[in-house]
Amino acid sequence: MHKSFDTFLFAVIVVGFFAADASIAQPPANTPTANANMVTEFKGALKSFQRGVMLVSRDDGTEVMVQPPEDLTRFQFIATAKPAFLQRGMLVRFQGTFNQAGVSLSPVTKVELFQPISGKVAGHARQQYIPGVYPEQHEQNQPLPAVATCDIVGAVTGLDPSGLLIVQAGKQPVRVQLSPDVTFELRLNNLSLAQEGDPVNVAGFYQPPDDTKVKADRVTITTDRVYGEPTDEPPKRTARRRPPRTQTNADGKDAAEKKDGDQEAEGARENGADGVEREGAELDDAEAAPPAGDGE
Repeated sequence: MHKSFDTFLFAVIVVGFFAADASIAQPPANTPTANANMVTEFKGALKSFQRGVMLVSRDDGTEVMVQPPEDLTRFQFIATAKPAFLQRGMLVRFQGTFNQAGVSLSPVTKVELFQPISGKVAGHARQQYIPGVYPEQHEQNQPLPAVATCDIVGAVTGLDPSGLLIVQAGKQPVRVQLSPDVTFELRLNNLSLAQEGDPVNVAGFYQPPDDTKVKADRVTITTDRVYGEPTDEPPKRTARRRPPRTQTNADGKDAAEKKDGDQEAEGARENGADGVEREGAELDDAEAAPPAGDGE
């Protein structure tokens, strides 16, 4: 009797736990009730992050634990980059206009840099992460128009000083000319470049009354850092020399001064004995050296 009652009680607790968990995981209904989740959207600053959770300091000073969205395409870190940041093998996406021969007809004004996403990406967003050439508004089994606008996704294989960008888009290499004022934008779906204090915009929902635990539907992190800018070299450290230690002898004179005086006297004796030899060596050197300005 007791065993069956304990089993029944355990089943009730498990069902209740999963029911409560499901209420948190589901988005709020159109008509909120007492137990429904509430929609929230706020701005703040990134304070810290660990695997699976972020701590965001809201603009009012409240610290909020934010669980990232399940769809990682709705989690973005956005920053600006310079051409110097570009490296061979980096993944990029951009839009360009091409003729039927695949020749670019106009300079590209914006290039996005991204990283692969772990897991499945469904819908139209999938082609944004798979290298290839994607013509816009083109039905399958239909010939391409004379001029087509295409989304290019691929890996960088080269960028020359003239602004010619070469990308391997799947099996097809693509060459495009970059505009002189082209912009490079980092759009990452992770926190690999995020830092404490970066601005954060969060949209999601929470279970009232606790609005400090949020399940995010969308997270956008931005920064004013520009990647690829040359950094100033750290100042060179100059070596500091310590003055020689002095010792005082019995006569009250410094040993260093005595040593210097001895060295000067010794030098004078050497100069007197060897002066003729040194003068002859200097004359020999002067005769052997070519005149200044005559050498080619």
